[in-house]
Amino acid sequence: MTLYEHFPADMRDVVDAYVADLKPQPWPIRFLALIDLLEEKLETKSAPQRRHLIQQWSGIVTATLEHLQSDSSVVECLGLMSISFNDQWRAQALGQIERDPTVLDRLVAICPHWEDIVEGVLDANRRRPIKAAGVARR
Repeated sequence: MTLYEHFPADMRDVVDAYVADLKPQPWPIRFLALIDLLEEKLETKSAPQRRHLIQQWSGIVTATLEHLQSDSSVVECLGLMSISFNDQWRAQALGQIERDPTVLDRLVAICPHWEDIVEGVLDANRRRPIKAAGVARR
């Protein structure tokens, strides 16, 4: 069962809308659109709200990736896979980033605050753990 299938109907509607908008786009555009979504939401939130919002965003990213053809050869997709709730994707992405340190440099060149986003995801998950083991890859 996918994360998308666990979402309530209103969250599935949000993911469906993003998938419809992003499907015809290349990965660089998809990446930036999902980053923009996070930035828009974070602008007005306090720290505890931000952690919850970052986790919610990671869930939307994961569910969106479940509907798009993920491609670990594209650095932007690899970055999104690395912060997803899908254990298999995350392990694949982190392994590739570890083997090729230029991946992180390229992500930061594309999105200068990428490291802050990753740290925010890690912090949110430390403070409010979410079980992701049941999220299956499609």
